[in-house]
Amino acid sequence: MPNFTTRTLPVRTGRTETVYDLTRDCEAFLEDAAGGADGLLNVFVPHATAGIAVLETGAGSDDDLLAALRDLLPADDRWRHRHGSPGHGRDHVPVSYT
Repeated sequence: MPNFTTRTLPVRTGRTETVYDLTRDCEAFLEDAAGGADGLLNVFVPHATAGIAVLETGAGSDDDLLAALRDLLPADDRWRHRHGSPGHGRDHVPVSYT
């Protein structure tokens, strides 16, 4: 039977869109949990207004991602989900990034 190790990583980003780099957190978890052995890392976000993207950071790709999301999902009144601030409904539209 496989051995599973779980860790919850609380991340607070504030009220503005941001890209939060989880690389070092994942590396530290893998070192603790697997110590260099092979395995599978599963990362997920249990929240309706956050997502996970796999991309290069520090070279502008993080800003490009945020710009693309603003273009694809404008923060206006077109969304049916309307509680909260104007345009908040777009934060609940599921988008997959790869």
